[in-house]
Amino acid sequence: MSVRAVLTAAVLLVVAACGGEAPQPVEKVTLTWWDHLNHTPMADQGADALIKRYQDAHPGVEIRRTSIPPAEFDARLAEAVAAGAFPDIAAVDVTALPRLAEQEVLADLTPRFEGWAPADRYPGPVRDGVRHRDRFWGVPLRTTTTALLYNRDLFTAAGVARPPDTWEELRATARSLTTPEHAGLCFAAAAGDDLTVDFLPFLWQAGGDLTGVGDDASLRALSFVDELVNVDRVAPAAVLGWTAADAEREFAAGRCGMVLAGPRAVPAANTAGLDWGAAPLPAGRAGRVAAVGGDAWVLGRAGQHVDRAWDVLRWLAEERGTATEFGAAMNAVPNRSDTVDDPGWRWDANVPAFSSQLAGARAVRDPDYAQVSEAVWTMVRQVLGRERTPGEAAADARARLEPLLR
Repeated sequence: MSVRAVLTAAVLLVVAACGGEAPQPVEKVTLTWWDHLNHTPMADQGADALIKRYQDAHPGVEIRRTSIPPAEFDARLAEAVAAGAFPDIAAVDVTALPRLAEQEVLADLTPRFEGWAPADRYPGPVRDGVRHRDRFWGVPLRTTTTALLYNRDLFTAAGVARPPDTWEELRATARSLTTPEHAGLCFAAAAGDDLTVDFLPFLWQAGGDLTGVGDDASLRALSFVDELVNVDRVAPAAVLGWTAADAEREFAAGRCGMVLAGPRAVPAANTAGLDWGAAPLPAGRAGRVAAVGGDAWVLGRAGQHVDRAWDVLRWLAEERGTATEFGAAMNAVPNRSDTVDDPGWRWDANVPAFSSQLAGARAVRDPDYAQVSEAVWTMVRQVLGRERTPGEAAADARARLEPLLR
């Protein structure tokens, strides 16, 4: 007999002699986990910390993480879908969830989600981020929204006492802040989804929606941003080449009085030493509406350990200590009624400006989101670039949107 066999037999004999039973081996479960949370070192480390904490508390579970650059994530996930190799757990942008649900690669979590106590604590717009065709396909563990960030020093220099509360005040404030050295308002207007996210709140605040592009409300929204850029010139012409990251850098460098941004702009503004604040987006004719987004954690339909994978998601959401990783590390905002006032989620003094907008926030939930977004940002760029009038650009966009939004 081998040495290992002899030792094993000896242990069993001792256990039997003591009247006990041989200990049962702990079943080892291995789960695959994909995410795109390596966009910053803090986010990357935060994801690793979450996994380690879960594994330490559940020694029978091994989570094998694959971290993919954000720019490559959708393509890699599409390859996995085509190959029938969707991971057990994946962090996907909420805009991708309807498409993945339609592709039948996600586990339907409806019975689990509806029977889970914290589910009713999410505001409606956050819950809707993981719902498609009245079924739940994920858990909203990382939520973001947009707000108006402003430079207090530039406000003081311009004699502006407070951030704007309405469109009219936004326009007037931006004019007051604009100098040869500073833009009054910065935002992303490069070709891409960042522009869609920045424009949609204007559309909704004007009383419009994507299904009505071409109506008076949509023309008001398009004309308003056109006036900011091309009439008042409170936003530089360079915005047509700016992504959200570019606009955030300009703000952190002190060259923008205000910027439309999400919570990912917070670390750079703090590192730059700005005296800054954040306020809810100014209200239009139809009120105050922000865009809500973030990541949904979903489970692969073909996974062999869906129950265990669900337990991982539940634990991530319920553990109070995870606020550090999701908040400060991943720049998420508290997204449940029991976390919005939790000091652990107050990772920056300006977090309430973002979270206060969640209840009335909106988003586009459509399997063809990428094409819908392209129609929107193309329309806005045609106006800002003076290629089309608002009416002409809206007519072009309507023709593209109608077959997508049926």
